[in-house]
Amino acid sequence: AKETETAGDPSYDENEFSILHEKGGLLVLDSMKGQFFQTSPLTPNEAKRCLKAIANFHATGFQDETILNTVAAKLCEYGGSYHLKNRNPKELQNIQQTWKDFSDGIAEAAPELFERKSIKDLAKRIQEMAEYISQELSPAASDKYATIVHGDYKAMNVFLPTDDSESHPIIIDFASTGLGLGMSDVAMHITHALDPEHLINGGEEAFVDAYLEALEEALPDHHSYPRDVALRHYRLAVIDYFRFIMGRLWRGATLETFEIRKDSKNSVYVNRSVEAAINFIQRADRYLAEFEVERAKQ
Repeated sequence: AKETETAGDPSYDENEFSILHEKGGLLVLDSMKGQFFQTSPLTPNEAKRCLKAIANFHATGFQDETILNTVAAKLCEYGGSYHLKNRNPKELQNIQQTWKDFSDGIAEAAPELFERKSIKDLAKRIQEMAEYISQELSPAASDKYATIVHGDYKAMNVFLPTDDSESHPIIIDFASTGLGLGMSDVAMHITHALDPEHLINGGEEAFVDAYLEALEEALPDHHSYPRDVALRHYRLAVIDYFRFIMGRLWRGATLETFEIRKDSKNSVYVNRSVEAAINFIQRADRYLAEFEVERAKQ
């Protein structure tokens, strides 16, 4: 690795151009009209506006094999900055040590949680399930529910209108756009953008439902995304995003580093709010248990 790289960063040969063969597209620029802002975390209403915006984006390629074949060929076959295929293998290889170090640095914030066996073994469980989870979230262009995904749908990648007018949120940064399932964007956004107080007592599912309602409005009549299927995909995507956060962003994390980052709006919220991190761990543990049972039955 170069001196500027860390052990978990993807590594590329800058002299190898074959990866770019037949890739590319057009860059279309349009002036922003009106007043907009970026922030994180978001209010529930702001998050729902962002989810509606990404639903409209997903609807443009939903189950359209012609578009999606082009997306896979010209952009990313595996859409998403945190997709397992796009990550350095060392992140997953070293994840048990990363989790041990993280737990040692954070455990005093929730000692009873970190004493649970399922939590102590969380990295090992993630390691064992990572390929299965990733495969379930990697559709072919011809698969049901496949669409074009943004791939890095964090709060700061959306410009929100300053008022409640008819102006639409503006999505930016399409560097990781490609083929995938829309719930990969939804899971990342909800985790990245919201305080955990908005996710308890059915709040998390309410945001998923808001997305599905917006998607249904945007889709042609002959397309649909059943709620049970969507929730399954969402929970898979939560685990997948957790694998990335655990392996990449929680290396060396302590209560002190959380304190240092607490006001960094461009940082994922679960990497600067201990409460959000604890909630994320609990959700990942719960959803992972569901899919461990599912896989064992196969």
